[in-house]
Amino acid sequence: MAVNINNAFVGAPPIDGGVYFNAPLGTKLPTSATEKLDEAFKDHGAVGEDGFNVNPARESSTEKMFGGEDWVDLQTSYTETVTLTFLEEDNEAVIDSLFGADNVETKKATNSEGKQTTIYHTSERLPIQSHVLKAVYGEKAKTYVIERGRITTVEKTADVHSASTKYNVTITAFKGTDPERNYAYVTEYRDDGTPADAENSEDPGTAGNPGAEA
Repeated sequence: MAVNINNAFVGAPPIDGGVYFNAPLGTKLPTSATEKLDEAFKDHGAVGEDGFNVNPARESSTEKMFGGEDWVDLQTSYTETVTLTFLEEDNEAVIDSLFGADNVETKKATNSEGKQTTIYHTSERLPIQSHVLKAVYGEKAKTYVIERGRITTVEKTADVHSASTKYNVTITAFKGTDPERNYAYVTEYRDDGTPADAENSEDPGTAGNPGAEA
C-alpha cells in the first residue's frame, strides 16, 4: 500500500480560535465536524501549546485453564478522558468551569472600580456537562462530542513573574444515553474538506446521449 501524506492530521485551532466548549446537559449537540454550535456552548478561549488529548483506554486480563494455557481474555474496564490546559484565567467560562458557576460572583465595572470577581474555592464536585473539542488541519476538521462528562482534576500552576497562570484539567467522559450515537462515551466527527468534484461527475442531462449539448 502506497504512503499517502494526505492522510496525515496535524492539529491546530480553528481559524476563530475556539477549541474547547461546554454547555448544560440537554443542549443540542452537533452532528458533524463543521456544524455551528448551539449558543449555550461557552468558548474557553486559548489552550496550551500541547493542544488536547482524547484518550480512550482499555484494560483486560486473561483467564487460564487447567494446564496453564490461556482460556479467554476479558475486558475489565473502558475509560475515556480528555486532557488540556486553559490559558485564559480571567475568561468567565473558564472560571465557571474550574470552580462551579454557583461559586462565582461578579460585579460590573463602575466609573471608579474595575470589574470585580469573587471565587469561592469549595470541595463541591463540578457538574456533569456536555463538552465539545475542535481542531483543524488545512481544510480538514475534527470535532469531538462528549454528551456526558465532568471535569475531574484541576491543577493550577504558580502565580509567578516568569510565566502566565495556567490550569491543567482532565475531563472524564461517561457512557452516553443516545442509541443513535451507540451510547458512545465520545463521538468523533471528521470532515476531510474535499467535496466530490462536480466537474467530473456525469451530467444527468447528457447521460446515455453523448451527442446532446450541455
